[in-house]
Amino acid sequence: MKEKLVVWLIDDDDISKYVMKRKLKELSIKNVVDFPDSVEPLEILHKSSCDLKILPDLILLDINMPLIDGFQFLDTYRGIKHKVKKDIPIYMLSSSLNPNDELRAKSFPEVLDYHIKPVAFEALQQMIETVVQEQV
Repeated sequence: MKEKLVVWLIDDDDISKYVMKRKLKELSIKNVVDFPDSVEPLEILHKSSCDLKILPDLILLDINMPLIDGFQFLDTYRGIKHKVKKDIPIYMLSSSLNPNDELRAKSFPEVLDYHIKPVAFEALQQMIETVVQEQV
């Protein structure tokens, strides 16, 4: 089941994306789509809100990015979520140690949890297991 998961990795840091992709590969996740910012993912969510083959099963979202940061992504997503025909869990990822960032991230009901980068392998494994269990 988890081999078929589609994970969107929205992060502008190439090193973080590389590390995360390697960990996801170790967890047998083969369908990882990475984005350097939030613009294209929001466009896809808006245009393909009914296409379950295109929509991700999980979003790993960085906070600090150019153009549209993670919080702006969440604000925009809230406005189109009612059109999206799939419940997509989101985990916020950040290198920020600011407790206010974590509180703000957790104030969004769409966000299942907040993790400091680099994300521990065990934490990522738990995220994947949670998503798989929800799909059963």
